[in-house]
Amino acid sequence: MLKPIIIIPSRLGSTRLQKKALKIINGQPMICHVWSNALKADLGPVVVATDSEKISNVIDAKGGNAILTDANHQSGSDRIYEALSKFDPNFSYDLIINLQGDMPIFDPEVLQNLVSKIKSEDITTLVCKANLDEISDPNVVKAVISWDKNDDDHGTALYFSRTQVPYNALTYWHHIGIYAWKRKSLKKFISFPVSNLEKTEKLEQLRALENGMIIKVVKTKDHFIGVDTQKDLNKVRNKIKNQSESN
Repeated sequence: MLKPIIIIPSRLGSTRLQKKALKIINGQPMICHVWSNALKADLGPVVVATDSEKISNVIDAKGGNAILTDANHQSGSDRIYEALSKFDPNFSYDLIINLQGDMPIFDPEVLQNLVSKIKSEDITTLVCKANLDEISDPNVVKAVISWDKNDDDHGTALYFSRTQVPYNALTYWHHIGIYAWKRKSLKKFISFPVSNLEKTEKLEQLRALENGMIIKVVKTKDHFIGVDTQKDLNKVRNKIKNQSESN
């Protein structure tokens, strides 16, 4: 059986929303909400991989594991591999769950379900049906998928884009940026140079596809909110506030 570890890449220098990892949501920095939910999945250790002592100090103060990494990494996957190498040099963990640091609201059971679907592919990830307002939103990544003929709950990714693809589709699929990597696949991935499509779309998973890696896609009904803009942050703040008040 594969032995999981959850690693959350979180850099301070976000461009669309400055220092978003430290934005306060219901009294806590956003990265703490992500870290706390990851712990609830109870899959293995949870590590925050960051380029910032401020983020590291926040996690350390909670009693969590934070690893300082090179500020010059080209992608989150490069960052998590450095953190993995530092945290686990003895190769105790062979399944790495890359959980984005800007997803403060999610059901931890989604991670458990993702792990249960893993087979021989290099990477396993999630999609949900895109809402009408998400289809043309460049902050929402769309996935082009060849669905399994015997079980359409999963399929193989053919492409990812910030634009509306595939043309004239009846359903558009919102890619959720959570990846379960085989450790050997992650090591292989970070050995590849940044690809042309990756630079064009600003999507690191295209580096994997351009180099022939297999990405399995699993459907979920859960709709994740990735915080890329102030509008996203306001939406998340209101949702968490309402959840807190109802409890």
